[in-house]
Amino acid sequence: MERVAVQFGAGNIGRGFTAQLFHESGYEVVFVEAVPSLVEEINRRKKYVIHIVDNGEEVEITDIRAVHSEDVQQVAQEVARAGIACTAVGVHALHQVAPLLAYGIALRSQRPDSLPLNILICENQIDADQILYEKVLEHLPAELHEYVRSQIGFVLCVVSRMVPVMTPEEKRADPLTIKVEAYKRLPVNARAIKGEIPSIVGLEPVQNFAGYVERKLFVHNAAHATLGYLGWLKGYTYVYEAMKDEWIRSVLDEAMQAVSEVLVRKHGFTPEEMREHVQDLYRRFESVALGDTVARVARDPERKLRPDDRLVGAARLLWEHGVEPRALCIVIAAALLYDNPEDESAVALQKRIEQEGVSAELERLTGITADMPMHQCILDAYARLKN
Repeated sequence: MERVAVQFGAGNIGRGFTAQLFHESGYEVVFVEAVPSLVEEINRRKKYVIHIVDNGEEVEITDIRAVHSEDVQQVAQEVARAGIACTAVGVHALHQVAPLLAYGIALRSQRPDSLPLNILICENQIDADQILYEKVLEHLPAELHEYVRSQIGFVLCVVSRMVPVMTPEEKRADPLTIKVEAYKRLPVNARAIKGEIPSIVGLEPVQNFAGYVERKLFVHNAAHATLGYLGWLKGYTYVYEAMKDEWIRSVLDEAMQAVSEVLVRKHGFTPEEMREHVQDLYRRFESVALGDTVARVARDPERKLRPDDRLVGAARLLWEHGVEPRALCIVIAAALLYDNPEDESAVALQKRIEQEGVSAELERLTGITADMPMHQCILDAYARLKN
């Protein structure tokens, strides 16, 4: 197999994170992308620049190519010879990646020099590995299923690098350049890796992967949502502004303290590990240079209020461990009040609350029924925040 990394998706994470790790590890990076203009620009320039906002460093990513996702045969050939593959397309698009991977895997299985292939799955969903695995099998004959089970690793990753949204002006000036923070650690599920552990900068295979997934979701993502929804209520534009607000910070601290204590009990993290993790996140959230916006981290409240997502999932976790999720009830209430007119999900949410009432919408979105103590805790917070 060749030192080629096939990167499905040339967006924020593909171009702004994993491609950097592959490049610094000596791989040629082949992007598989659905946007024709991006494919053309990558193939015309063969390089682009990542701006590290923390220290002003500029990292040039070279030795790159792009293939359009509709060029099925070419994509299959790239997968057949690849040393590593990666997806960063959004869970909703995995059904489009699956047949491309399947055709490549079928070709790969015929090669006499075939080695195991690990697919790093950088999607923000706990079961994205299982979703992709099942969809790939759907596109392969039964006789190849055992090859997939034994030779193809579907390796879920925890992506924590923050990549702020580029302005339309910045995109027009240079459609490939991207701004990111310096953080470049990528914990992955060690138990899913097939064959040798790939030698890739920043890759951290971990055994207790479920703990890392819950920590990302219920600490990093929940903290972001807290700053987003409370920050919006207070009229802030940037995450770093919300971090300076005493009331927001007190709610955030209470939520993080409660979640940290439960994760220590459940997954065996040490209290010191959790303290350092939270403090590191706080330092990153305070970055003025990153310029992350409240609207970005609050985006799509309906998804973020799902029963197993960052807020309700964290609140349920606390409740199951005998801890009252008071701070998270405040954040969930703030999410129900999120009324950004430029956010389709927020507009739909407010329309339904107006039509059905907040109690019914809370139950529909979160699964927190009226007979659960959390339900009233959230409604009380909602009434306080609204007034």
